[in-house]
Amino acid sequence: GTSWSFGDAFEEESRTQQEMLVNLLLALVLVYLVMAGLFESLLHPFAIMFALPFAFVGIAATCLLTHSPFNLMSQIGLLILVGIVVNNGIVLVHHIHQLRQSGVERTRAILEASQHRLRPILMTMLCTVLGMAPLAAGSSNAGGVLYYPLARTVMGGLAASTVLTLVLVPCLYTLIEDGASLIARVWKGGARGA
Repeated sequence: GTSWSFGDAFEEESRTQQEMLVNLLLALVLVYLVMAGLFESLLHPFAIMFALPFAFVGIAATCLLTHSPFNLMSQIGLLILVGIVVNNGIVLVHHIHQLRQSGVERTRAILEASQHRLRPILMTMLCTVLGMAPLAAGSSNAGGVLYYPLARTVMGGLAASTVLTLVLVPCLYTLIEDGASLIARVWKGGARGA
């Protein structure tokens, strides 16, 4: 007739983690849908979306180096990053599309877009990081909730993903397009053989 449990606090933490996971998945889907509409393509947003996990490298490094807890505020920062990180990729891929529509060959368009958008991407990242610096440096809390982990999460994730976006997104863009054209050729070849 006896039972035990980890307690209400543990169950509440478990519910919060599940809600954050659902929110993260929903954010990823919504961001993907917006980019698919912008690029009028279901493939090109993946070049940007595949760069998102590399923001986790920056988050992990920042939390480790600054001894910041990965608490609820850090998880909210991670959720915010999903929207912020893709901005750099959108700026880059959109300019690649503009150049290609004007008749520039793909490799040249990627190189020119990377060169043209380097400064705006770095300036945007730097402004966000510097804007978060006062919150990250402080130890302010309200109701026992610490806010500096949120700022540090956003800063570390954004800095890492920006550097990786400039290298990784053009590579992924090329690989995804080449993979799609290879599949299309194989599909057409199989259809002719049948």
